[in-house]
Amino acid sequence: MSELSIIFASQNCEWEQTIKSADSYDFYHLPGYHTLHEKQGDGAGTLLVYEEGDKFIALPLMVREISQIPGLDTFTDYRDATSVYGYPGPITNAATRGDQAFIARFHQQLNRYALSQDWISVFSRLNPLLKNHQLLTHHGEIIGLSDTVIIDLGLTEEEQTAHYRKSHRYEVRRARREGMEVQHDDEWANYEAFIDLYHQTMQRVHAAPHYFFNRTYFDDLRTALGDRLRLYVATMNGNFCAASLFVKTQNIIEYHLSASSDDCLKWAPSKLIIDEVRQWGKASGARWLHLGGGVGSQEDALFRFKAGFSPLRRRFFIWKWIVQPQVYEQLVRKREQWVRKHNESISDSSYFPSYRHP
Repeated sequence: MSELSIIFASQNCEWEQTIKSADSYDFYHLPGYHTLHEKQGDGAGTLLVYEEGDKFIALPLMVREISQIPGLDTFTDYRDATSVYGYPGPITNAATRGDQAFIARFHQQLNRYALSQDWISVFSRLNPLLKNHQLLTHHGEIIGLSDTVIIDLGLTEEEQTAHYRKSHRYEVRRARREGMEVQHDDEWANYEAFIDLYHQTMQRVHAAPHYFFNRTYFDDLRTALGDRLRLYVATMNGNFCAASLFVKTQNIIEYHLSASSDDCLKWAPSKLIIDEVRQWGKASGARWLHLGGGVGSQEDALFRFKAGFSPLRRRFFIWKWIVQPQVYEQLVRKREQWVRKHNESISDSSYFPSYRHP
């Protein structure tokens, strides 16, 4: 029986070589993206790889020290693991898919490794396009949260735009008619303006604090993704109206972050940006433009905005696994004691792992 091998984000070439053996992967699987999250203090980027011959499964995670949690500083021997922000999860190749015996052996090795490292729990967001929740059914719980919106770039131009909501088609045509233009800012001339506008947008929509990425995050994102990351800018009569970041990896384009000016909202600049990127994506040979879902996996205004571009949906799943239930409960009790001692409360009972509830 093969053993699980471990690759760290600092081993950039080895990590890259491994994920390129998969039949499909996304930018959330890249070593640079995990290095970015290491710098954000999210743990140690770790790729767990199990292989037998031409079959393999690779699971990227961020490994964290539990003793860094307020109230749990005495638990120095324990760790847990989570995924990076976005849509990661395990990747594999065609030879592996459907081989349930191989997948079961992967889980046996994963369980053995997790116990040897004193992991208490594992959490991962999963990728709707890759349907990788099917690789994690042997341990823990797979939970379907919500749908995400996808544009099928394999359809003809006429078929794609026919799927637009009527109001979306009208607003895209109107924006062009009124003189709005969208450009790929390949020289990043509007980089500073985008960051400023992004923060203004987060304030306008009352976003949660973790969406307020700082300048260092954006700098590191550019370094991590290189040419995969593209900035699109919408202008009208010389005014900076909106900008969005998209990431192309293999045949997948991800809609990552977006910002728009209050003064231009009536012209729907973000809709025109998506329409332009859709056309570029098809011309570049991409198959999917993944717009994602709503904030916190809710079918909110953001989801309805995205849903107006396509009827195609893919389910967003998460994976929760308690490796050591007794220690997990001990940590939860200890954390609750600390919370009560500081006159605070835990408002979301669904947060996982519970002992990390902010």
